[in-house]
Amino acid sequence: MVSEDAEDCSERNCEAAECPVGSALGEAHQVCSFHSLCTIFSTHYSVGQGKCGVGVVRVSGDQASSALTSMTHPATLPRPRTATLRRIVHPTTGEALDRALVLWFPGPQSFTGEDSCELHIHGGPAVIAAVLAALGTLPGYVPAQPGDFTKRAFYQGKLDLTSVEGLGDLIHAETEAQRKQALQQMEGALAHLYTGWRQSLLQCRASLEAYIDFSEDENIEEGVVEEVRIKLQQLVQDLQCHLADSRRGERLRSGLQLAILGQPNVGKSSLLNALTQRPTAIVSPIPGGCTDCCYKAINVIFVAVTFFYVRLQG
Repeated sequence: MVSEDAEDCSERNCEAAECPVGSALGEAHQVCSFHSLCTIFSTHYSVGQGKCGVGVVRVSGDQASSALTSMTHPATLPRPRTATLRRIVHPTTGEALDRALVLWFPGPQSFTGEDSCELHIHGGPAVIAAVLAALGTLPGYVPAQPGDFTKRAFYQGKLDLTSVEGLGDLIHAETEAQRKQALQQMEGALAHLYTGWRQSLLQCRASLEAYIDFSEDENIEEGVVEEVRIKLQQLVQDLQCHLADSRRGERLRSGLQLAILGQPNVGKSSLLNALTQRPTAIVSPIPGGCTDCCYKAINVIFVAVTFFYVRLQG
């Protein structure tokens, strides 16, 4: 049993999944002339889609607090960033829907920068559908579209474009190397690098403008133009070095695709099964035993590699 004053729990940084609510709730997007003014909600499963132990319903927007004051008992806001056990009820009928942990994240100290809350409900499809349908009855609430939470975090200045890309890569990372690269990007490694280049350009521009405007007044130190030239040469070298990595980061992110080609009965299936360490393709002494194009993704030295099996007609 979790007490009313449970341990602090940080909000999950993940993209919004498509909200599995009926078309009636989907039409609510047309009610708001500007979607960002609405309060959005969606669900995230702890283990894939379908039945699971816990499903996390997230709400973000100016009216996020009403989800807690209208759908939980007692009808009060819990302490910020503290897990609290509450009964979830329907805001209109008062019918009990579930018993769950709820968390309150007042803005701007939240993932989106807006007022946000989470309902950690049981992950059964009926429970999730009932809670989402109840949220859809609250005024100004609309189901979130894929990426809506991350988009709001970007608009609120919580994430920049490189961090958004890193977050997407982190969610889809399949290997340890992909995870490390995505996490570094999400935490600002690329943003810090690009910001440094930008500041260098702005300083060079400011120095040249000052030289053009005030050089005749002899208020500018000698060697300004030469100093700018040296800085720009160094910047060009840094950019060339950054681009001359043979696109290693992109290959690591996307993985490799390799084809196994050959005539019938030369050992393609056996090779594919040996690489994947499982019976991915049929092995038979009869020529043409495997006629379909098979593929399997595996982790080879921290790189995601997808092998394609193709039989050549002979």
